Amino acid sequence: MNKQLIAELAEELKRKRSSLLFDAGCGEIAPEIVEERESEIDEYTQADRAANLTIHLKEREHETLRAIDLALDRVAGGTYGICQSCGDEIKPARLKALPTAILCIDCAKDKEKKTRTAGNSPTLYSRIDFDFVEGET
Repeated sequence: MNKQLIAELAEELKRKRSSLLFDAGCGEIAPEIVEERESEIDEYTQADRAANLTIHLKEREHETLRAIDLALDRVAGGTYGICQSCGDEIKPARLKALPTAILCIDCAKDKEKKTRTAGNSPTLYSRIDFDFVEGET
């Protein structure tokens, strides 16, 4: 996948993460958390602060933040843009529309179909995976 596109999407994810933290009323400490996350100096303190922030975040914001963090971890690990189900590349159009996507469109559709067949309502985090770019098949 195009390294420039991955870098651009990673920056977009970081901006969204900062915005979520600021909107949750944590604007004063958000830069510290981002800095600590990147440097990984004190994991215990970071975990404690993250737990305290979670209390202030609404459930949806928390799950979105978690999806962003996982996407940034995949960027750092070199697996961003790779479908976690089939291993194929996730199309750039899908990643532009949904930077936190972990499944290619085909696997997301299959997973959604199985979830609906089982009569389960998808969770918020799983719904994030099912969004797809209009017109993409």
